[in-house]
Amino acid sequence: MPSITIREYNPESGALLGNISILAFGKITSGTHSRVKVIDIVFEDASAVGNIKLGLVANGGITVTTGSEGHFGIVSTADFSASTAASPLSTHFSGLNTTGTSSDSNNFSVGNRSSTVSKYIYLDIELGSTTLDSGNGAYKVFFDYS
Repeated sequence: MPSITIREYNPESGALLGNISILAFGKITSGTHSRVKVIDIVFEDASAVGNIKLGLVANGGITVTTGSEGHFGIVSTADFSASTAASPLSTHFSGLNTTGTSSDSNNFSVGNRSSTVSKYIYLDIELGSTTLDSGNGAYKVFFDYS
């Protein structure tokens, strides 16, 4: 069974900041977006990994979508892009993964940069103007391997 390592990058320079076990967005003012977080996923003990998907499995009390507007931004690119990380993301999770499965239609397909490294993943959160409480959410990584 492969193990995974999540690595975080500086959103302005693309410099590797280090491995993380918690994705902290910090304080976000109601009605605004968080700073964009840039991560990738490294798979160890596997020769090849594919079908990488990220699912939003808990929203921490934050509305996932309002009409056509999403609040959990996500984008992936093969090459690091400071311009993608510089402003709020325009692609969002379409909903919460309520099934906990890789086939859930609300998962986001990430793709690979190499046989054992995901593409860069950009994440942000937008709080509604009436959100006043703190919260936490959770993402789940799905993948196939050989």
